[in-house]
Amino acid sequence: MIKKIRIIGDIAVVTATPDFHPLRQLKQLTVELDNLKFEGMVLFDLLAVNGLAENRFASMKFSERKFDRSSFALESEVNANIKDEQDTMAKQDQTFLLGSVLSSEEVEKFTH
Repeated sequence: MIKKIRIIGDIAVVTATPDFHPLRQLKQLTVELDNLKFEGMVLFDLLAVNGLAENRFASMKFSERKFDRSSFALESEVNANIKDEQDTMAKQDQTFLLGSVLSSEEVEKFTH
C-alpha cells in the first residue's frame, strides 16, 4: 500500500494514487499537513495520474497552515534519492500500477 504522505527532512512527499489526486484534495491535505505540524516544500508525485510524463513531479510551499498556490511549479530535477524511493514503492505495488494511467507497456518498462 502506498503511503500518501511521507516527511523526508524538510520536504513532504505526497503520492497520488489512482483514487487520490492530491492537487484536487488540497483542503484535505492542508488538514493532514497541519496535524503533522509540517511547514516547508511539498513535493507531489503524480505518477498514478500523469504517468511518466514531464509533469510527474510538482511542488508547492506549505506554511502558516496553508498552501502558497503562487509557488506551484513543475519539478524536472527531483532529488535522486527521493525519486528512487518513489519508484521503488510504486514498482512493489502491483495494484497501484494497474490502477494508474500507465499502459501495460509502460508498466513493463517501468518495472524492469
